Formats: sequence, structure tokens, C-alpha cells
Amino acid sequence: MKTYKLDAIILKSRDMREADKIITIYSIQRGKQRVVAHGAAKPTSRKRGAVQPFCYSSLLLHRGRQIDSVSQAELKEGFADLRYDLERLTAAAYLAELTDSFVGEGEPNQELFALLLSTLYLLAAGNVEMALRAYEARLLNLAGLQPELLGCNHCGAPFKETKVWFAAEQGALLCQACAAQEKKLTVFSRGTIEVLKTLYRFELSELQQLKVSEPLRKELNILLRGYLEYHLEKRLKTTEFLDRLHKSRPEGGTNITRNKGEE
Repeated sequence: MKTYKLDAIILKSRDMREADKIITIYSIQRGKQRVVAHGAAKPTSRKRGAVQPFCYSSLLLHRGRQIDSVSQAELKEGFADLRYDLERLTAAAYLAELTDSFVGEGEPNQELFALLLSTLYLLAAGNVEMALRAYEARLLNLAGLQPELLGCNHCGAPFKETKVWFAAEQGALLCQACAAQEKKLTVFSRGTIEVLKTLYRFELSELQQLKVSEPLRKELNILLRGYLEYHLEKRLKTTEFLDRLHKSRPEGGTNITRNKGEE
């Protein structure tokens, strides 16, 4: 068939010629792909609102010789609340860049699609920082790259010290003895590892119950970023701006707890 339908999240968009746009989408049916939306840059285009970054849309596509094109586009969810808050918008841009960088074209994954869509809903609702950490952790898991959190990644000994060492050049968590043999290390508290374990146990809908102190949130961000950058072999463009936004936020939070009655 020359036409086919997709339910897709728009990861990014760039102009092509005067009125057309090249968009990168992630769909539940086909995974990541690039398509062209002819005329989408025109203010009067019916496609325009449905092919903006971070939109969830139903697309009718036409097969092309080199690149498929969007014939029709219907907006399912525009996540308007993302677009009126700088932190949420930057977080969505980071989410899209991370997904685009981590997945190959034509590799559909229903779990990843559901995770991406659910995280966008959380960002739109204002649950920014821990939603991003949960997405990063689960993305590593879906890629088969989940960190080993029970013991040293070199010798296998259970973590017993109050500190754990991360070797960035190896993407590994180490005990004190193995860490002594390495040069480039970052030190984390055991509490950070426990938070990460909790993120793997919790459903996304439970994230609001999770209270994490500011120092542990900072460590968790650094640790997950270390893993992601190790596997991506690069630093994402949106991370620096996101960091500046987080630094301007007032400190707060307590240690990990669940709401009363949720144990």
C-alpha cells in the first residue's frame, strides 16, 4: 500500500525549503523515522499544529522514493502546559533529544513508546526532575544497559561501604578496593543507589509519593548522566541549559519516604 497510518510522538522538526518541514517521529508501529510534512510551515496549514515537537499525533503517511511524507495529521495530545513553562519545555526537549540519540531508526518498542508518552504527561503536569530520572533509568533497562546495583561491577562483592565509586571511563560502579585501582572516579552515597533501585520498583504513577533530598537528587542526576554519556559517547546539547534551570530552583525535599499507608 502507498499509504499507512501511525500513532507517533514528534521528537524534532526542522525547516526544509520555505514551507516544508522534516520531522523525526517515534511511533508505536515503526519506531523512529524521518518524514517530510509538505506545507506544514505555512500558518494556514492543517498539519501545522499536529507536527510540532512533543506532540502526540495520528499521522497518515504516503510512501516516497527516498522519504515518506505526511498526507494528513490529527493532533491527539499537544501537551500545551509544556509550552508555557521554560523548565517543562526544556525537559521535554531533553527527553526528545535523549530518545533520538539512544534509539536507531526502524526499531519499534511498545514499552519505550508507552514510557515516552507517559513521561510527557508527567512533565506537562509539572513532575519534572524525578520523571526525567525515571525515564533515564528505564531507558537504560529497555536497552539492556541497566546498571548493576547490588555489588561491585568488577569483583562482584556486595556494596558494604557508605560510599560507592563510579568509573566514568568504564561505566561501572565499584567497591572501595577496586576503585583504588582507577583514576577517573566519582563518589556517590549508598543512598543514591537506593533511590535508583526505588525508581526501578516504582510505577511512574507513584513518583509523586517519592520524596528525595536535594543532595541525593543531584547525585542521581550525575550518576544516570554518567551511564548515559558512557553509552552514547557524547554529551547532549540540552543538558547544560537544564542544569542551569535546576540550579536556580530553591532547595528542598527530605529523605526517601512513601506516603503514610503506602508501605
